[in-house]
Amino acid sequence: MNEQQKYQILLHGITGNNVSRTCREFGISRTLYYRWYKAYAEQGMEGLAEAPRRPVMPNQVDRRTEKAILAHVARHPQDGPKRISYELENEGIIVGETGIYNVLRRQGLNCRSERERFAREIKEHRKKGRRSEAKASRTEAAGRNVPRQKKLDYKLKLQEHARPGYICYQAIQYLGKLPGAGKVYQYIVLDSYSRLAIMKLYPRRSADDLMDFMKMRIIPLLKTFDLSIDHLVTNSGQEFATSWERGNHKYTNYLHKLGITQEVFAAGRQDVFQPLHEFTALLAREFYKPQISRLASEEEAVSLDRLEQRLNEYLNFYNYNRPLDQGANRGRIPTDIVLGFRDASEPLPLWLFTRR
Repeated sequence: MNEQQKYQILLHGITGNNVSRTCREFGISRTLYYRWYKAYAEQGMEGLAEAPRRPVMPNQVDRRTEKAILAHVARHPQDGPKRISYELENEGIIVGETGIYNVLRRQGLNCRSERERFAREIKEHRKKGRRSEAKASRTEAAGRNVPRQKKLDYKLKLQEHARPGYICYQAIQYLGKLPGAGKVYQYIVLDSYSRLAIMKLYPRRSADDLMDFMKMRIIPLLKTFDLSIDHLVTNSGQEFATSWERGNHKYTNYLHKLGITQEVFAAGRQDVFQPLHEFTALLAREFYKPQISRLASEEEAVSLDRLEQRLNEYLNFYNYNRPLDQGANRGRIPTDIVLGFRDASEPLPLWLFTRR
């Protein structure tokens, strides 16, 4: 398991307030759980980074070989797995028919018609790329300076980036299968500078729910605070992005229509996702651990709606009343930080004052 999977198991044990049940559900021993817990308490995510070796599956295809398979399909869409295996062997790439078939099926290319459509799209994509390169060359020849894309300042080192909205993190985290509520996933958007947090609970993880979360929770609050998101940092999970070179992910397209730039990093980038990890650790400690125990002791079943109602109450406290205890804005309240960058000439909604 990687550090993210270990972290989710620790979070499940904390929120469920039952380590034994968590260990049974995930098939680990209590000794191993507490070893991870101690490592996380002492070193954070870095303490969970060391992963055991995994056995190599006989039909598992590495990324380089998968790219070679897709490149062959783009050139010769009429070839099936047997022919592709034979042709790649001539190029010095040894891969069996079963491995090739698994790649084609995973990419939706096991039918010849799909492979032919893929080849046409790749050809058209390359044409557009050549046209873009030609246009860039003409621009350079005309003496215009083409600006280079700047790296994301995720540590907010530059003064112009130390503001709300420059970077927001978005994540989906599995809380576990809670008695009475079933599977529960928390959807989070966290502003890196102010640590303002927006959350919603769902019974599943999907790109459609991400769009619902953005539409129902995030966009209305952004309008209230006169705030925009410049860079939305996500991991490379299938709900957020696609690793398929020809693929257009529906959530990425949705963000593009909103004018939001999506930045995708590997989930293991501790240096990038540090603010998000700090917030979720705080959430587990201050909200989930006491609240799950409290809800379980009440007579009614723990429903998703009741849990989310309690979560919203905590977020009102966190965003509007609780001073931050770490980071550059330590001692300040998240909403005060955001409002400090807001145009003072615009009136504030009355409900903002009732949260204080």
